[in-house]
Amino acid sequence: MRKTILFLVYLMIPAFANGDVTDLGNWYEVADPPHPGFAASQTSVTAILTAADIEIPASTDIGYQSVNGPTPDGSTSGFYFDPVSDFSIAIDYSLSFSGTPEGLLGLGFGIGEHLDGSNSAGVAMATVDGNPSGTFTAASRINDVTQFPPPPINVPASLSGSLFIEYVASSGDVIVGASTSAAATPAETVTLSGIQNQWTDDKLLASFFLRSDSVPFGPSNWKGGQATAMFTNFRVLSGDPVAIPEPGPATLFLAVASFAGLRRKRRARRRIGSA
Repeated sequence: MRKTILFLVYLMIPAFANGDVTDLGNWYEVADPPHPGFAASQTSVTAILTAADIEIPASTDIGYQSVNGPTPDGSTSGFYFDPVSDFSIAIDYSLSFSGTPEGLLGLGFGIGEHLDGSNSAGVAMATVDGNPSGTFTAASRINDVTQFPPPPINVPASLSGSLFIEYVASSGDVIVGASTSAAATPAETVTLSGIQNQWTDDKLLASFFLRSDSVPFGPSNWKGGQATAMFTNFRVLSGDPVAIPEPGPATLFLAVASFAGLRRKRRARRRIGSA
């Protein structure tokens, strides 16, 4: 009987987790702010973000993040990374256009403390009129202030490739990189030295997105055409994502205590039955 009880307790422990962070079907759509020109869909292996043939204002996003609330602490489901531990992650993407694309449309992959990106860092690229523009860049924000100028990553912007993020707990560094093909390692990286030390030391969520934007004295926001971004093969290269909700010590204690109490009751019934 004891072995049966211990086995049942063992089965209960993983029940508090919710799948695997590498399953894109477990990620959560975010729209900031929502706009009818952006749409999203997902399966376990692919997430698709689209921009329609209508104008979308600058600073408008569509994407997916790894938790279901504004922050990991404000979430009831998903996965986050603990800032006390190193980790590295990557994702593949492919961006295509049809019709007559016009305006600036960005694509990116990042980590941060909050869905609005007020404390965040990542890798981004811009397209103008459906064409990749310049190089990939290391985008970052501190206390809701975008850091300028964004350091360029010495890789030409490309309509397909892989994006990489590494976090170093001991220094607070965030290292971002890119490759123009599906790859296991980035072609080049840029280090945002100690940036996490300027955040609030909260848990970190991961996200990827499309963004309509504009540049002063440069390209304006997305005006129309069709754009489709496909994200695949999210992978944890090192480190351990933490599932929400976690099976904390109190929860596990209650589970064990419940089974122990059930065992005592059964023993008492057997004694009464044999009296």
